[in-house]
Amino acid sequence: MAQEKLVALRKLMAQRSLDGYIVPSGDAHASEYVSAYWRAREWVSGFTGSAGILVITPKEAGLWTDGRYFIQAKRELKDSGIKLFKMEEPDVPKYQAFLAEKLPMGGKLGFDGRVLTATSFSRLKEDLKEKKITFAYTEDLIDLIWKDRPPMPKEKAFEHAPQFTGKTSSEKLTNVRAKMKEKKITSYLVTALDSVAWLLNIRGSDIYELPVAYAFALITENEAHVFIDSEKISSVNLKDFIIHEYNELPYFLENINTKKLYCNPNNTNVLLAESIPKEMKARNVLKPEEDIIPLLKAVKSPIELANIKNAFIKEGVVMVKLLRWLDNVIGQKPPVTESVIARILQNYRKEQPHYLCDSFTTISAYGENAAQAHYSCGEIGAPLRAEGFVLIDTGGQYLDGTTDTTRTICLGAVTDEMKRDFTLVLKGHIALSRAVFLKGTTGTQLDILARLPLWESGQNFRHGTGHGLGYCLSVHEGPHNISQHNNAVALAPGMLVTNEPAIYKEGKYGIRTENVLSVTEKEKTPDGIFLSFETLTLCPIDQRAIASELLTETERDWLNSYHKKTYETLSPHLTQPEQDWLKQATNILI
Repeated sequence: MAQEKLVALRKLMAQRSLDGYIVPSGDAHASEYVSAYWRAREWVSGFTGSAGILVITPKEAGLWTDGRYFIQAKRELKDSGIKLFKMEEPDVPKYQAFLAEKLPMGGKLGFDGRVLTATSFSRLKEDLKEKKITFAYTEDLIDLIWKDRPPMPKEKAFEHAPQFTGKTSSEKLTNVRAKMKEKKITSYLVTALDSVAWLLNIRGSDIYELPVAYAFALITENEAHVFIDSEKISSVNLKDFIIHEYNELPYFLENINTKKLYCNPNNTNVLLAESIPKEMKARNVLKPEEDIIPLLKAVKSPIELANIKNAFIKEGVVMVKLLRWLDNVIGQKPPVTESVIARILQNYRKEQPHYLCDSFTTISAYGENAAQAHYSCGEIGAPLRAEGFVLIDTGGQYLDGTTDTTRTICLGAVTDEMKRDFTLVLKGHIALSRAVFLKGTTGTQLDILARLPLWESGQNFRHGTGHGLGYCLSVHEGPHNISQHNNAVALAPGMLVTNEPAIYKEGKYGIRTENVLSVTEKEKTPDGIFLSFETLTLCPIDQRAIASELLTETERDWLNSYHKKTYETLSPHLTQPEQDWLKQATNILI
């Protein structure tokens, strides 16, 4: 199928004198997860991962993706005519360098200007300037060959009630304008869907497992505009905002009259960025990591934090029910399969108040499947046997918070190597959980804490150690994170971040342990303000897989304290049999 689509696409390229065509991931808002309408790269290539970029020339096609998806992409691209390029691996060119080599002098490169970001376009122009390339970005060629393309979603948006938000949209608008004035910005274009939802105090269901509605916002000194399908907000009161239809924004920008307009180039698409009159752009006023709303919403308010802790209690109850059920069914015939775990989790979440949907598609990966960091088991998946590990990465969207938890579960006999690796991951996890750090420290500076036990054994993992977490919003939220990639955003009290070191051994198994942490202020001394982490996730860590002799006394104390808190917090919400199971799972490790 991919080969047939490439033939059709190349025919259109030839008709338009295009020497290359780019199909990025994402939508008009640079979202990580997108509605079915925007999955053009997946439709053409057959690669279903959330990140990747497809490049097509008349004779070649390549797909670039990161280390989370190398195994998956290799499998899904087989016989497609598309070559896999493993990003950041030695001797693997970036897609821009590939194009610089393949495109002719004075050539023409096309892409859908709604999908490529302004940042990516700027890099592309720089890398191709010697070739004097021209760009065609006003036409979506995929749309011409995708005959049964799903429509843009039309679901209704709804108000995120004050008991959850803690602040009205009017108050948030006032805070944003204060920051705009401080930065000398007269207009602020908000393109990220989670930022728009946060500002308006609305939630939606346009993207599966991400409660947002497709919309843009534009804030000026005296007006605030929203660009959205008006049918979606027919029952929502947005009294502080002037409503426009979703597709009207490019034309509005072409005629705007303002002194300095800022938009984040990392999530503003080319079509919008090129519509802004050049003399009105606020160049170099803010770096992308200084974007106003992402920084405001990353620091959760006391009301939000209280709600989030309640959401993690509910999620902890769900996980205990799931893990107890799993213990009871392993070894039965016929065996349960990977996919059943996701359905059981969803059923347990539906019993909890304020549940909306899952926060991402559950990763349920048995044995060697777990070596794929973002494995998808499909409709059935592999059968679970009474041996080895199953990795479960899952989360829920509740009106009072977003959750994300990963546990690696022992289903029966495991090797000494597996126990050793499980314990190394746990040691890294504990080291980061216990961190105390000076105010102004970034996640990049803390990343080594989680990796050091692995590095000492000659092992590593190819993804970040931690990502920010939204509030009934995206399960992956910036601008902060914990990663080897340099991030200048300092961790601040009220921020949430995950802690998820891992080990993946292709053909064998995968291990990951993930909790969500809240940044808190620990103390003030003459040497400064010191911060630490509070663990919000409440879920036992499987002691059957621990090589306890590898743990220090401090590490054992941390684990026992964590398990004590987990039992004491969750047990009032469980039945007696569930309490008994949890008591056993959280017994003191000596």
